[in-house]
Amino acid sequence: MNKKYETALLLSGIIILLLTACSNRTQTTDKGSTPVSNAAAESSNDTITENVFTVPTDNSYNVMSERKLYNLAETEGGKIVVYCTSSKVSKIAEKFMEEYPNLKVEVNDLDSGESITKVVAEVDAGKIMCDVVQDSDARGDIAFNYYGKYLEAYYPNDICANINQDLLTYGMPLYSSISYWFYNTDVYPNGSPITNWWDIVELNDDGTQVYDLYSKEISSESTYLALYSNFVANPGILEQAYKDKYGTDIEYTYDASALGVEENNAGYEFLYRLSQLKSTFISDGDEIVEAVANSTAEKPALGMASAGKIGNRDDNGYPIAWVTNLKPYVSTQNTSYVYTVTGCDNPAGARLFIWYMCGGENGDNDGYSEIMKEGSWSTRNDYVNDKNPFSLDESNTIASNLKEVYKAYLDVADFWTYWHDMSTNK
Repeated sequence: MNKKYETALLLSGIIILLLTACSNRTQTTDKGSTPVSNAAAESSNDTITENVFTVPTDNSYNVMSERKLYNLAETEGGKIVVYCTSSKVSKIAEKFMEEYPNLKVEVNDLDSGESITKVVAEVDAGKIMCDVVQDSDARGDIAFNYYGKYLEAYYPNDICANINQDLLTYGMPLYSSISYWFYNTDVYPNGSPITNWWDIVELNDDGTQVYDLYSKEISSESTYLALYSNFVANPGILEQAYKDKYGTDIEYTYDASALGVEENNAGYEFLYRLSQLKSTFISDGDEIVEAVANSTAEKPALGMASAGKIGNRDDNGYPIAWVTNLKPYVSTQNTSYVYTVTGCDNPAGARLFIWYMCGGENGDNDGYSEIMKEGSWSTRNDYVNDKNPFSLDESNTIASNLKEVYKAYLDVADFWTYWHDMSTNK
């Protein structure tokens, strides 16, 4: 075949694909359509067709008014069952039932990931018991395994108009949290002792580590794996942070051949150096920040925990603060998503509950305020959580690249476990 003709056909096919994607994205009435996420469709990346991620959603519900959803939910007549990982959802449900007195909600508070396990078992058995799922998806397991047969997204038009499009790529975001390094403000009254990720693995002249380190065990904590997987997926910025600190290029010290990982990757190099230090692993975030609060100038400490643990500063008088100025960035945004269960008994009720828990049209209902504590960030750009000192956009964090995290996190976990097990500093 003539090569010019082949090229023309290829270009035509690409154009048709993109037009189809845009058409799907903008449809608002076709029930059961599967739109391309706005973030992917509007990307200027040359490999756009490789970055497209589709999320199943029913657009007939997405355009529906609150009143219409409520009327339909009343006819369904059932109890809206919610599986969640946040204890705050129970309080939201109480506010919801006050607002919509003819509807009932049952909330089941579960461990992270347990909700998905239950939904899968129930759907596979043909006994769907749940309508709404709230969970984080730090590693991308939900997005890349459970959409379609098990879960769908509900994208209410009025709310999504006030959310940055890149946050809608993998589902409907409820809020974001951040895993911060905490430091002791009595030991460091003038501010954080670190400004660069490479400061964390700094050694003294005698070869001892500068800071005692406290965190959850990295290979078992999904938010940590997401953070380090983002570094591995985009190592250039961590490499530049090293050069900014030391004025020289990184000297790579890990053996890539041991596990067959990429050579000269700054993400793996950081993780290797961290694995060779002594870290104290604590499963409870409150105890992590307590350890930081009890540290001294002679034995200074840093601890990584969820931003919400800052509440111990006021509740328990701990001298702790977040490290907020860290190159190349502080952390990744840990987004909590809400989903409807495919084929659930209360599809309108489920969506009305999600609409309410995401703040409604203006983000000003009583349910949303239950989520917005210090250390929780709204994903809406029309809502300001004044309990936080800055907005999500100002937090020096990045939205996690779930596609890359999902591809990398098992290798990252294996890498960490292998080298930490071989360390003499455990």
